[in-house]
Amino acid sequence: MNDFNERAKNWDTESKIERSNAIAKSIKKNIKLDKNMNILDFGCGTGLLIFPLIEEVGAVHGIDLASNMLDILKEKGKNHKNLTTEVRGIYEITSTFDLIMSSMVMHHIEDITKLAKKLYDSLNLDGMIAIADLMKEDGSFHDSLDGIYALGFSNTFLEQIFKDVGFKEIKVVENIFIIEKNNNKYPLFLLIGKK
Repeated sequence: MNDFNERAKNWDTESKIERSNAIAKSIKKNIKLDKNMNILDFGCGTGLLIFPLIEEVGAVHGIDLASNMLDILKEKGKNHKNLTTEVRGIYEITSTFDLIMSSMVMHHIEDITKLAKKLYDSLNLDGMIAIADLMKEDGSFHDSLDGIYALGFSNTFLEQIFKDVGFKEIKVVENIFIIEKNNNKYPLFLLIGKK
């Protein structure tokens, strides 16, 4: 996590903000948000996905293993009374939520089945997930594969794993954003699932 702590101060680039806004837009289009919702953003970083949604929900809890990221998030969100943060990983969460979301975190997690089960168990009845990540790619997205456990994901792989742990109404929305990097285009998906 030292790498992400070091990268925190330069994290909020124009392209990352644009990407997060596109993901937030897709979440709003596919999930009915309301002021009673309690949301978890895991691997939340500096809160780029939180701020486009925070006015439309009840409470947002952001967790990340990089404390420097959370310091920036807390500073940016100091006027939002419905925002809480914690240095914690997803497997350490004991509360339940109405919506659990993340952006570009899943490819850093080794066991996707274990993650899917944890997400399912951490949702209230009829709770939803909204997970954005890379569609299948050739390994050229990252400069180093250190801490990378998947080169993007295929729809069939995700649908099967999340269905097997109990999710219903699973949907993968493709091409919600395209990252242009290294003369390549890397499309992102949004995985929606309901408990």
